[in-house]
Amino acid sequence: MVLDPDGSEYDWMVGYNPPPEKFEARLQKSLGGQDAFKTLAAAYGRNPKDVAIVFGLARKYADRYDQAKAAEKFKEVVALDPEGRAGTYTMEYEDITVPYTQYAEYAVATQNTYGPKADMEPVRAFIKKYPESPLVKLIYRQMGYYYGQQASREEAAKFFAEYAAKYPNDARAADMWLARIVKDKGPLEQGQILVDKIKELTSDNPVPDMNQDLANYYILKGDKAKAEEIYGKEFMDGKVSGLAYDLAGYANFWLDQRANEDSAVAMAELAHKLQPDNAYFLRQLATAYIKTGKEDKALAIFGPDYLGGASSDANGLYGYANFWSGQGKNLESALEAAKKALELRPKTSYYWSTLSDIYLKMRNYPEALKAAEKAVDLTEAPYQARMKQKVEAIKKAQAEEK
Repeated sequence: MVLDPDGSEYDWMVGYNPPPEKFEARLQKSLGGQDAFKTLAAAYGRNPKDVAIVFGLARKYADRYDQAKAAEKFKEVVALDPEGRAGTYTMEYEDITVPYTQYAEYAVATQNTYGPKADMEPVRAFIKKYPESPLVKLIYRQMGYYYGQQASREEAAKFFAEYAAKYPNDARAADMWLARIVKDKGPLEQGQILVDKIKELTSDNPVPDMNQDLANYYILKGDKAKAEEIYGKEFMDGKVSGLAYDLAGYANFWLDQRANEDSAVAMAELAHKLQPDNAYFLRQLATAYIKTGKEDKALAIFGPDYLGGASSDANGLYGYANFWSGQGKNLESALEAAKKALELRPKTSYYWSTLSDIYLKMRNYPEALKAAEKAVDLTEAPYQARMKQKVEAIKKAQAEEK
């Protein structure tokens, strides 16, 4: 709630949706007078037939759940512009744009879809009037909550059959029906059809709450093993792992753009927190720190102290050496790691190649050359060309140094 100096209502915003920058922009817009309640109310006083202003007031009342005043203003919108030609409104989080009038009718029709006195007739009338409206799909989902919890078993079965037929590729429609079947403890045959449909529609990216409903169905059938398979530890571990990779991808993208750096680092930190034993996310976090000028933090998590815990892990030692070689920093420690890795796996050609890179960055050309030549010897003939080029490059650099 924002108040004027005299204590009167200036504007309000109900609820919060991330990101914070977007919310702050809304607040600044309000403080600037644009779309603020007091601004709209004053404009309404001057011109009560301006549809955009009336609609703006209706939305303000709806935002604070003042249904009576919201309905009053939405009905004014419909009366002023019955053909819906005065302008459009975009539902930001649904990415739906419709005429003011159509949204106003939707808002009035859906006011009583919940609660003990839920009434489906107004929304049915809206669907009949606007069968092609993008709002219809939202209405079916809203109706689904009523039929999923309050309607009789027979009414629910009829509605969900209609809903699923209208949106055969909407996993949510099938899932809401399945949840009602579980609530009613049947019919199991229809439940299995829905289970198969949900699995098909979400195979590329299973949705946790839907998998929970699948598990509830299997529990109802007495198949606890199947419930564990569909919604057990392995499933959730996979979700956590997938989220960590998504977070790391986000961090890498914005760090490459040199934008949103605070958010990028925070997401890299969260990815590492979710997967603390995965060296990939440790390296990603160290990279994020280095790219944002926080080398001390990178060294704290992935510096010399790290080597003690990785002393018998050849791949871990190699990853550490290769990482710091690529950064051109912490080279003494990287050299130590590369040597330890080779003690464990002396015939691994790319380990020798990384050792060569480290020596080269340290301008130790004789050792860089020896390591590169060893890498050539251990590389299969068809793949030696690149390593031989490295040998020649080192020789050239050594000659130029002299």
